[in-house]
Amino acid sequence: MQTKSEPDVQATRICNGFMKRLPIVLLLLIPFCLELRAQSLSDTLKIKEVTVISKHLQKKEEAGLIRSDVDSVAMITAMNATLSELISENTPIFIKTYGRGALATASFRGTAPSHTQVEWNGINLNSPMLGMVDFSTIPVYFIDKVSILHGSGSLTEKSGALGGTIDLQSNVDWNNRFSGSVLSGIGSYQSYDEFFQVKTGNRKIQFKTKAFLSQSANDFPYRNKFIAGIDPETGKYIYPEERNKNADYRNYGVLQEIYYRPDDKDIISGHYWYQHNSRSIPQLMTNETSGDGGVNRQTDQIHRVVAEWNHYGAKTTLKVSSGVNFDKMNYWLKANVNGTSGQVIVDSWSNAKSWFNKVLFTYRESQDFSASAGIDVDRHEVNSQNYAPLASDYGYRQSRLESSAHVQFSKKLGERFTSTFLLRQDLYDSKAAPIMPLIGMEYKLLANKNLYLKGNVSRNYHQPSLNDLYYIPGGNPDLKPEEGYTGDLGFTYEENLVHIRLYTALSAYTSKIDNWIIWLPTNKGYWEPSNMKKVDASGLEYQLSLEGEKGLWHWHFNGNYAYTRSINRDEPVNWADESIGKQLPFIPQHSANLSVNLSRKGYHITYQWNYYSERYTTTSNEKTTSLDYLYPYFMNDLFAGKDWHWKTYRLGVELKIFNLLNEEYRTVLQRPMPRRNYTLLVRFDF
Repeated sequence: MQTKSEPDVQATRICNGFMKRLPIVLLLLIPFCLELRAQSLSDTLKIKEVTVISKHLQKKEEAGLIRSDVDSVAMITAMNATLSELISENTPIFIKTYGRGALATASFRGTAPSHTQVEWNGINLNSPMLGMVDFSTIPVYFIDKVSILHGSGSLTEKSGALGGTIDLQSNVDWNNRFSGSVLSGIGSYQSYDEFFQVKTGNRKIQFKTKAFLSQSANDFPYRNKFIAGIDPETGKYIYPEERNKNADYRNYGVLQEIYYRPDDKDIISGHYWYQHNSRSIPQLMTNETSGDGGVNRQTDQIHRVVAEWNHYGAKTTLKVSSGVNFDKMNYWLKANVNGTSGQVIVDSWSNAKSWFNKVLFTYRESQDFSASAGIDVDRHEVNSQNYAPLASDYGYRQSRLESSAHVQFSKKLGERFTSTFLLRQDLYDSKAAPIMPLIGMEYKLLANKNLYLKGNVSRNYHQPSLNDLYYIPGGNPDLKPEEGYTGDLGFTYEENLVHIRLYTALSAYTSKIDNWIIWLPTNKGYWEPSNMKKVDASGLEYQLSLEGEKGLWHWHFNGNYAYTRSINRDEPVNWADESIGKQLPFIPQHSANLSVNLSRKGYHITYQWNYYSERYTTTSNEKTTSLDYLYPYFMNDLFAGKDWHWKTYRLGVELKIFNLLNEEYRTVLQRPMPRRNYTLLVRFDF
């Protein structure tokens, strides 16, 4: 048999690498090609004048700030998914996921999970215990709009978001009289999804009810490369085929919303969100325990309630909201003890209660000037207890009062220049945080083009979570708050070409963060948080959105690319410390995603592509063994469906193929991910 020469092998590798990276090249080149095409068309075509309304309105209150909205097409495509999938596939935010139905946290601009704040209709969803959000527990079906505030822009909502803020919003349709939808799904590994919503009302009052159930055995097969035998004949490694054990989940919830409009100046709304999450936590790939050994499970019961009043005057706006968030969690672990399997060795209960209150007053003297002032008062209570039948019990009970006040002034100077200035002051249990300023400016570079130069600089401050301070064992009450400075500089460009709508944005950022909190193992036998003196997080973000029509075809393209450098600038702990100047663990330097959607006469097809570069698992960035880093991977998904319309009814069928190329990959060390799998969806709208 003829073998390939070394040059042929290298050529093949280069070709394969180019094809995998081709989407990134296209992502960068498309805007320039479209602009050249538009210029050539402008020389030969004369079209009737039309009025165009921008999708990305330039608000003076957000001058110089970077805000992006998840596209409505992406929201519809991901209707049966969780927020972790929506964010990872449509934004530059990296989602670190432990697998289907398992914990998923965010790393925004190279920061820690607690540095991404998540807001829902005016209340914060970050756990006061952990400081972070599990995105795998938030169904996209319950959310109407997702907005991303990058870097400094988050300071307009809340402090502490050193990476940024994800704002989840609900919308109301005052023209609706009665409508609803049922969505059912069946997928690989005994996965079942049910979604339901009904909306009714009139011009004064609207009711909206949503409910969902999502469950799966999640026992997908995988090849375990951490446990190997040797073929006696060939001497090659033999990797066993196993199933993802102890990975089932069952989540369900209901969302009830009511909107009341007594007159043209006032809107009163109420939102209640109940959710129950129950999931087993999969074993590591190196686990060879049999029976009930190493089986663990987590259950959450969550209640969220928000009441809001909005008053709109001729030049003023007043927003008042109050809400609560109750989260009750139970975690237990079984193990083999003295030859007896299934012994409960950990039974942990936690109750977290949060109360949020917000008042925001805005005065708009004209289209060129506005001023606003706001006050937030939040209280958190945590009771965390661990019952260990074979050891002593332990836990903590703590509370914290957080207050914040801010003022903001925004001014448009002439036709092209706009600026905004904000000051925020926080109090934590009567202890004042440093004053946090924000300055943002933007300039319209061309009078007849929507091309803007944007820039901002801010100071931010992040308080340790209650677990960071008081968790037993390991909590460190001597931790210092994290604080730092962030700056952004970038461009946004929007244009309506012939049959094409284009939006693109490029921004560079840098953050200097002091007292970064990191949990590290100790010689005491448990992990403990400590402060690193300095971390530098810097990088680039690029976004491209295209939408157009060609005959009966409608198409949509969306792409994101992020270059992230998150570097430890601390002093060496000892002579053997090799982490200085290295990338922080589990943060990819390069990540990208794109989606293409085509539709015609009720048929539609969507292609999604994701890429993540290698991620180190050690602070020293070693690559000696497969345990030191996670390989880069490319993910390809393909969805296709058909809709039928009759009067006000619609029936839709869609097939989703995930991991189209059947790749073996991992997002977290020793946690398997599924190979190619399928979901069939049926939707009925009425």
